[in-house]
Amino acid sequence: MKRNCLAISAFVALVTGSLFAQSQLVASAAEPATAGAAPSPMDLPPSPTALQEVRDNVKDIHFDFDRADLRPEDRSTLQADAEWLKSHPDMVVVIEGDADERGDIVYNVDLSQKRASTAKDALVAMGVPADQIVFATGWGKLYPICEQADESCWSQNRRAHFRAW
Repeated sequence: MKRNCLAISAFVALVTGSLFAQSQLVASAAEPATAGAAPSPMDLPPSPTALQEVRDNVKDIHFDFDRADLRPEDRSTLQADAEWLKSHPDMVVVIEGDADERGDIVYNVDLSQKRASTAKDALVAMGVPADQIVFATGWGKLYPICEQADESCWSQNRRAHFRAW
């Protein structure tokens, strides 16, 4: 019982902190640009064109079960993502880490956060400016792209997903 209470408390703290941080980003992005200055990409919502360009050119990476380290094939994908982002400095992205349905909530949120951070750290190491990545967060198993209970589906859900900001 005590262990469950600790796990629930840790999850609540993690989610609350993540939501607070994201609300601060949204609040700061919603503040008007200074008078006379051109608005930055952070001041405006992404256009449908920007959303589509990121969707078409910045590919998700995937992870092995219970892992947050990059596989060689995903390092290649990230290198291509980095090159595209560097050649489009006006595009800003968020990185959303995801996990498959196995494991408890706290574990999956932590693992998916590590996956998002791994992707961000790798992109920055490949030369993408850190301020081009608004934030990297883990959503655990909240947003599956496949909902069948088998490995082919689980492997699709273990990912870092990139979205225009």
